[in-house]
Amino acid sequence: MSMKIEILERIENLTSSIEEVSQAKDKVEVCKTIEMMLKDLTHSDFASLFIFDKDTQMLSKKNERMLELSMIQAEGCIGKVYLTKSSAIYNHLASDKNYVQAYDNPYNHKLRAQMLMPVLEKDELLGIVRVSRAIGANKRSYTQTDLDALMSIESYLIKIIKTIRLNQELPSYDESTKNIQYKMEELEEENKVENKNDMLLFLSSTVHDIRTPANSLYGFLELLEEQIEDERLKEFVINAKESAGFINTLTTTILDTAKNKYESTNNTKSETITTVKFLSDIANTFAARMLEKKIHYFIYISPKIPKEIKIDALKLKRVLMNLIGNAYKFTPIKQQIDLQILWDDSRNSIKFSVKDTGIGIEKKDQEKLFKAFSQAQDDTHKKYGGTGLGLAISAGYVSDLGGELKLKSEVDIGSEFYFDIPVEIIDNTPSYEKFYNLDKKIVILTDYVDAKYPKFIRKYLIDLGMPEEKIVISNTLKKHTTHVICFEEKISSEILEAGKIKKFELLLVEQKLFSLLNNKKINDIKVTSKDTYNGEALHSTVFSGKKVKVLLLDDNKINISLLESMLTTEYVDIHTCLDGDTGFEMLTQAAKNSEKFDVVYLDEHMPGMLGTELLRAFRNYEKKYQLAPVYAASISGDPHLSGAEEGLFNAFVNKPFNKEEVREVVQSVKNR
Repeated sequence: MSMKIEILERIENLTSSIEEVSQAKDKVEVCKTIEMMLKDLTHSDFASLFIFDKDTQMLSKKNERMLELSMIQAEGCIGKVYLTKSSAIYNHLASDKNYVQAYDNPYNHKLRAQMLMPVLEKDELLGIVRVSRAIGANKRSYTQTDLDALMSIESYLIKIIKTIRLNQELPSYDESTKNIQYKMEELEEENKVENKNDMLLFLSSTVHDIRTPANSLYGFLELLEEQIEDERLKEFVINAKESAGFINTLTTTILDTAKNKYESTNNTKSETITTVKFLSDIANTFAARMLEKKIHYFIYISPKIPKEIKIDALKLKRVLMNLIGNAYKFTPIKQQIDLQILWDDSRNSIKFSVKDTGIGIEKKDQEKLFKAFSQAQDDTHKKYGGTGLGLAISAGYVSDLGGELKLKSEVDIGSEFYFDIPVEIIDNTPSYEKFYNLDKKIVILTDYVDAKYPKFIRKYLIDLGMPEEKIVISNTLKKHTTHVICFEEKISSEILEAGKIKKFELLLVEQKLFSLLNNKKINDIKVTSKDTYNGEALHSTVFSGKKVKVLLLDDNKINISLLESMLTTEYVDIHTCLDGDTGFEMLTQAAKNSEKFDVVYLDEHMPGMLGTELLRAFRNYEKKYQLAPVYAASISGDPHLSGAEEGLFNAFVNKPFNKEEVREVVQSVKNR
């Protein structure tokens, strides 16, 4: 069936279903009709419309098969969607790590795929739509087109849910229905059939062979991640996992293209990102490859860049992955690549530059570069490989993002690809707070005082607010040194011992990625690598402000993961625990060691001590030893706490979590 016919059928069925809903007699009939509509709209075998009750924290179905799911302890894939307020597609449902049958498949159907969409009004959760496809009955995977179809009727579902809640008259077929039809017709435009280039057909025919090992790689990396304790090594495994997932995303796009679909260059799908983490993760993905080729890799991300922005993250990631990947491909060994990301406050835009000292490009060939399936030189394709699609796609994506991909290049000198794009600011706070205590003396300790990398680190520290005269690049320590950035060649027992007893703050810089990993003498000393992003390590080493020490206490790993992600923009030291007894021990032991926690986010329902039992016991402990009370925030979402129990807490974070509420807890402690 052609895409055009399919979309027209969806519109026709949708219109008919809306008319049926308006004639329904009661809530049960309304919900039954809505669920039939959802099945038709998404070509699903099962569908449910859950309505959320904020007072009881319950998701409820109102049709003849009543079902209630408590979100106080949200579990399963539906629990993750509830907590994140984000849509999700699960094309291999039962194998997903978040899958819990009681929540995701309570009727024990033989399900293969599932799609979930929260129904939101101004970030308030009203309900969740769930559609599923059975094994054998419907072999198609869910795609973005199916999710777009669901999202096109969100405003209508908002009206239905509010109507059911208030027992009002049902909405009829009106102008809003015409808007749905208009949106569905937009989907048709986004999925026009295109003539295929023979090269693209060849590429698409191989993607299945690429996806299988990529998926296997992702699985093995997940197992490896669970076994690794070293935080830096774990971070690189996580980045490798993201790359494996990224391969899967790209191959899916090629498959969609092979099915006569293409991504509309006018359709951007924005999402909120933690700016520095998002950009540094992309940059660090290439660190191991740069090391293998002995390329000097400099990553600079302006500390002034806002903490959070809203942008089409997938398109931006594809552009940067392609530009850095090209620079790596066309730069000989022992040469240099600079990734520079700057913030333009006057225009609310980000400037990106990927500059290399590679082979360069002839003037006459530069115009071809942004055309699909073009290579700059005939022998370039033979020597370096590639289809010529990457730059054409990247140029299109940059245009979608509101910029223009540009090029400066000279043969045998190198190339620079650069662009700037406007962004929507979500949190305008600079990613890193400027140094305010300048009574410091910093020594960058290295044998190579004239090398570029020590100077690069010095520039970073100056940009963070440290005066030039406070920073010395030297091969010897100076008197009254307060902070030492020590390169690997200068590490000695004396330096390590001085760092451990806090004679000065110490940051070690590896010459090669993980070259200090097995050095047991450096336990508990901060380490960064030369060819990775260093901004976070430099700032946290020199900044005088104390990190807020946070304990996340919850037996639900989804909750823990979500809270951690929401706190990434805050200057915090996060610890986690999954049971009440261990949590109480962690709180008391930290207090005994004079390293007490500043904040505890506490769930009520955990193995061992309940949340309120734990907090009551620790409040008594604080009184006994005359300790300043920990700032305690309830994250249980339990509406049934007594007055006395409520009095134990300083704050209450409602479910589903709102990141502003979560962060306000930390801000309250900082502002004391």
